[in-house]
Amino acid sequence: MTMFLRATQMTLAVLTGITLAACATTAGDPPSHRVSVEGRTYLISQLTAGTWTATAPNPANAVAGSPPGRAALLQAIEQHSGCKVTDSDYSRNGTQLDAQVDCDSRLKN
Repeated sequence: MTMFLRATQMTLAVLTGITLAACATTAGDPPSHRVSVEGRTYLISQLTAGTWTATAPNPANAVAGSPPGRAALLQAIEQHSGCKVTDSDYSRNGTQLDAQVDCDSRLKN
């Protein structure tokens, strides 16, 4: 194998590694923001323009629970998004609350 061919293969290997690393850093879950409601902290993330999620900081903790707990999750989403929650449901076996929001009727403070 010639020196030129080895150098070309090495360059391609390095470029492939860089490309894969760049893809890995941009993929995955959306950024989360910590929001506290009634002494509990939740992680709030925006999935789309009209969809937000709330989870507990420890992924093993379920957020599905009592009506006051659900109200706190919805309040955390409204507090961070500044939008009114219009619909919501639990997902990921009760570890995440997904909420649809209406940002056209922004919350009045």
